[in-house]
Amino acid sequence: MEITNEQNEETLRLTIADLGVAAWATSELFNFLLTGYNEEDYGNMTKEQVEDSMNKLRASFIKFDSLARALGEESNDEDQNEETPS
Repeated sequence: MEITNEQNEETLRLTIADLGVAAWATSELFNFLLTGYNEEDYGNMTKEQVEDSMNKLRASFIKFDSLARALGEESNDEDQNEETPS
């Protein structure tokens, strides 16, 4: 099988930018659900299902954001250590 549009330059490792995109996408979905929730438009879901989904999205956002911040701080610490002459 031939794979097209393969980009060998991209790394397969998770990056801080990937976590940022995940956090952003999670917050956008949360905001979408919140809008429907405030208008009492739950779509195909019940009010309880929407609330449960929003709680899970909020927790996921916090995890993505916290991990991105921790990795960013770790990266900054490593950069500062490399710049400091021994």
